[in-house]
Amino acid sequence: MTRTAMLLAVALLASLTACGSRDDARHHDAHPKGTPTASKEDRYLKAARDMPYAEGKPTDQELLDFPPKWCNGLTQGHSVGDLFDLHGDDLYPAGQHWGLKQADANELLVTAVNVYCPDHWKQVTQDLRSNGGL
Repeated sequence: MTRTAMLLAVALLASLTACGSRDDARHHDAHPKGTPTASKEDRYLKAARDMPYAEGKPTDQELLDFPPKWCNGLTQGHSVGDLFDLHGDDLYPAGQHWGLKQADANELLVTAVNVYCPDHWKQVTQDLRSNGGL
């Protein structure tokens, strides 16, 4: 091989290697580490399904009905006690054939707030601590 041909081959290989490195870097940056891949619903349901329900088990839809209502109530200024009040808009996590003990209901609420409306997390944890719920 002549010296010119050898230099051209080396230059071509170097440029191909550099392109591959840039493509790999771009591909790597497109999927940054630590980005959660699960949806809000999936993250909440994963925790909600593992709760120790009395009697039966709720459907996913029954469980998914609570977080938006809880977040809305908290946005309106209601406390955890208000949300779980049995005399008003009863948002206590229970159905006709299932329910949770108070401590487990509190845990589910904290999970939902953490996933759906984390700006209320501090308020909820303070409410629960002041009432002996945490």
